[in-house]
Amino acid sequence: MDVVAVDISGRHAVGGRYIMVSASVAAGITPEGIEKTRRMRLVPLVAESVDMEVVIGLIEESVRGLSGVVLAEKGDLYNLERWRVESILGREFKYPESRGERRTIEIAHHASFAGRRLFLRLLEEGLGKEAEKSEEAGKMTAGGG
Repeated sequence: MDVVAVDISGRHAVGGRYIMVSASVAAGITPEGIEKTRRMRLVPLVAESVDMEVVIGLIEESVRGLSGVVLAEKGDLYNLERWRVESILGREFKYPESRGERRTIEIAHHASFAGRRLFLRLLEEGLGKEAEKSEEAGKMTAGGG
């Protein structure tokens, strides 16, 4: 099964702003584990709030162009029912259940946490100013076909 696991790090205010990084991991999985990690994308965002529109926009940007069922932890989407999330995203979605789904979410979690630490360091050093101003300047993608 092809999935795109998403995790967002930084949903707490720092200096009145929310400095977040969304990580998406596109992978082929089985119920027992991960067969192949195809691609990983990190999308940083500095926002004034973490309301539903901001979170959904960040997730949409993070998963754009990646194929598979979108996976995310229930709390990341304000505990909405699955059908509501599918309606908002406009694509197939589910909360992780199997070991393979949970392991893929775990990889996304580690990537978002590490990506946020990197983004904070870049901001501290003055290198992340462009990423704050431009979505494209801040987008980080890795992986191949």
